[in-house]
Amino acid sequence: MAEATKKRASKPRKEAPVPDQHAPPTCTVGFCPICLAVTAMQPLRPDVIEHLLVAGHEFLLAARAVLDARSEQFGGNGADAPGTKRSNRLEKIDIG
Repeated sequence: MAEATKKRASKPRKEAPVPDQHAPPTCTVGFCPICLAVTAMQPLRPDVIEHLLVAGHEFLLAARAVLDARSEQFGGNGADAPGTKRSNRLEKIDIG
């Protein structure tokens, strides 16, 4: 029994690794779209990122304009017949 104690005492203890405080956090999701976007944008210059954000904003405004024009064709609601207007007022409908 004394020998077992000596064997335990003679083994050097492994110290737990100290986490790097400046290391970026790691994501546990395999293909996280947010992490992929962040890692893709890291090497880019700030003016390139600003240009991409402005282009994305313009694209969304154009898409909204197309959707608004399309909804006006149908009187604001795709279920109505073309050319009919529908009120934006709420109505209570009693069911059975």
